[in-house]
Amino acid sequence: MGDRDVNIQVVVRGADSAARLRGFAEDKLAKALERFADRVQSAMVRLEDETGPAKHGVDKLCSIEVKLRNGEIRVRERGDDFYATIDLAVDRLKASLSRQAGRTKHGIGGG
Repeated sequence: MGDRDVNIQVVVRGADSAARLRGFAEDKLAKALERFADRVQSAMVRLEDETGPAKHGVDKLCSIEVKLRNGEIRVRERGDDFYATIDLAVDRLKASLSRQAGRTKHGIGGG
């Protein structure tokens, strides 16, 4: 990304191996945002195990909030595995960013 690095913050709550999860989420998001670096100001990822590491189930939450020059995009995914949940959330975010970029490029929704 060079001189256009995006400020990415990752918060992990209630999960084992927080450092590994944080690194995975940062890397995944940084790669996803490279193409949109000129539009993105900052990104916040929240990873939370809602019932704690002792209980299992569909309780892993990944929320991503990206602040753009002209708005923001929020994505939430829930699953039973943090890594798969992060992958899904980042894929949804990339799709949203692509749609947003298309609207801006074509002047749609400008009023």
